[in-house]
Amino acid sequence: MIQLSIEEIQPGMKVARSILGVGHGATLVAGFVLDEQVISRCRKQGIRSLWVSLNGDDELPNGNVNDQLALQAQHAWQENLGLLEKIGETQDSALDNLSRFKSDPGRFKDIVASEKLKGIVDQIIKSILGQEPLSVNLASIRTKDGYLYQHALDVTITATMIATRLKFTLGDIQELALGCFLMDLGMVIVPPYLLEKLEPLTNPERNLLNEHPSVGFTILRANGGIPINAAHVAFQHHERSDGNGYPRGLKGSGLVPRKSISNEGGIIHRYAEVAAVADLYLSAISPRPGIRPVAPLDAMRMLIAEAGAALNPHVVNALITLIPVFPAGTRIVVTKAANVFLVGSIGVVTKANPVQKEKPQIILLQDKFKRKINPVVVDLEEEKDFAIQFLSL
Repeated sequence: MIQLSIEEIQPGMKVARSILGVGHGATLVAGFVLDEQVISRCRKQGIRSLWVSLNGDDELPNGNVNDQLALQAQHAWQENLGLLEKIGETQDSALDNLSRFKSDPGRFKDIVASEKLKGIVDQIIKSILGQEPLSVNLASIRTKDGYLYQHALDVTITATMIATRLKFTLGDIQELALGCFLMDLGMVIVPPYLLEKLEPLTNPERNLLNEHPSVGFTILRANGGIPINAAHVAFQHHERSDGNGYPRGLKGSGLVPRKSISNEGGIIHRYAEVAAVADLYLSAISPRPGIRPVAPLDAMRMLIAEAGAALNPHVVNALITLIPVFPAGTRIVVTKAANVFLVGSIGVVTKANPVQKEKPQIILLQDKFKRKINPVVVDLEEEKDFAIQFLSL
């Protein structure tokens, strides 16, 4: 298996990891043999890459949750957003009057499938808490139709691990994770073209986009099964410690996020501080289609630069301890090897190294000309004269 750019994908290759959102929410399932029509559809969806099997019996690097649970979670998120979209179209087709929209939450009363979503989030938490050592290892692929719920799942996973490192109680983690999973439901007000736009947004477009936290809060507060603290994750995940966030310009305490400071007036809720860090990191390494991803190491540097100013430094520090420089599934290129014929070879990380983060286990699958080779397994912890670097798709 290897993650190839869409330009490298050829008819006859077999999909190794299922993804959603390949045209009208359809699923491209593992095992499907690709043809020109499907590859073309993937391009139109903005899919930058696909996991494909090169040898038939390759082992796929595991994500933090298995594919079955990920697909179940993504289907549930999509169902709820779809219902919200239908209600919006029926009762206020343009959604231009945001003040009326937010002042009329009755239309959304108890329509979110809260118990079903709680059950899925609990499964995600159980899966993560069973991992040792904890390490951020995400595997989803972004599509135009699927970006929002793929991002929601990844933020949920990452925030759960941060909260675990910060010693949140299980009850805290459940509320935080549910809030993260639903924090972008307010994007129902945002026209799809805005999410696909690569040029700078106009002021009216930016103002509309900045309303989604308030709208998400309005929707979640209308659903009795959603805890108030989970709703505040949706409301506050774009607030920043220096007061330059939105929608209310709240400020952070700069303290370790404990219960004692969570309800102080004008202070960002500790759950939202965790969500903000996870959201910013994931937006860098797994951005929406059309935007080039940032290497995990560069994303870590970005977080460090923002710590203490825009972001809670204790949350940033907790996440950094969880980020491998080369997460499992990362595509890499060999830059140094005792065997000079391996220099330039392309492969994938099969297992991150939580202690020596720059020395993961890898498997090489292509030579420097991108021709298929017999797999070469290398443990960089044991190979002293070996170096790799992140290979962007």
